[in-house]
Amino acid sequence: MEIKIELVIIGAGIGGVSAAVYAKRSGLDFIIFEPNAVGGQLLLMENIDNYVGLPLGTKGTDLAETLTNTLKDLDINIIKEEVIDFSIENNIVQLKTNNNLYIAKSIIIATGASFKKLNVKGEEVFSGKGVSYCAVCDGFFFRGKKVAVVGGGNTAVEEALYLSEIADKVILIHRRDELRALDYLKSELFEKSNIEVMFNSNISEIKGNDLLEELIVQNSLTGEAQSVQLQGLFIAVGIEPNTKIVKDIVNKDEGGFIITDEQMRTNIKTIWACGDCRKRPLKQLITAASEGATATIGVYKYLKGHYISS
Repeated sequence: MEIKIELVIIGAGIGGVSAAVYAKRSGLDFIIFEPNAVGGQLLLMENIDNYVGLPLGTKGTDLAETLTNTLKDLDINIIKEEVIDFSIENNIVQLKTNNNLYIAKSIIIATGASFKKLNVKGEEVFSGKGVSYCAVCDGFFFRGKKVAVVGGGNTAVEEALYLSEIADKVILIHRRDELRALDYLKSELFEKSNIEVMFNSNISEIKGNDLLEELIVQNSLTGEAQSVQLQGLFIAVGIEPNTKIVKDIVNKDEGGFIITDEQMRTNIKTIWACGDCRKRPLKQLITAASEGATATIGVYKYLKGHYISS
């Protein structure tokens, strides 16, 4: 079935939902695709302490539920179809799902990002068997046990702090000699008596039988390798954008993040992007929400003939 529409939004994280809310208020004929749950990475966040207007300690799942209710209140229906092909001809976007072909005058990419992997021996084998990418999701299973977190940024330190309240011992493994996390997070980390930090260290292999039992960790300065016995490993080494669907249609940076102007418009005049799939200096919920709104206003002005290119 072929469906023609003014705007398609792909993704229902906070950026995509923000875009949808503004599209509804602007009176645009639009749809929003999300084959999974509304909220995106919100569903993996334990506490939100830096979103203006929300009480400190708001659960990510609670905010995701609020977004879901907002969409319902505005009669915005999520299309539970996955976009499997994406093409453009004469600035008209064509999107294929398993069920339909959508012809759109404009599109907002809000597909977010996924967790990066270490790509070391044993990682795939023990994924879900001791190896995890989300402490909030899986930390419960390691109560009273010994675990490790790999990474040195805000996320890694936050994961280690969270796990320190659950696990008996937490080892933070970082490849450099200094953490990249914010100062207040580092201060909290070093105050924890059950957190140990291994600097200048890289995991070379993940081992075990049915479940994870051992890490081989190599010191990058001395080359010396040591065995670390534990039950859980949480990998927090960054994210990679979910932008494969757009192929080479729009400009992306070396990491695959979509490049836009200040109005969230890509090099293709009918395609916008917002949120974690976009190249931006600050990857936060509040910036994703503002980008979604900005993108939709740009789309609206373009469709109505009022757009001024930046």
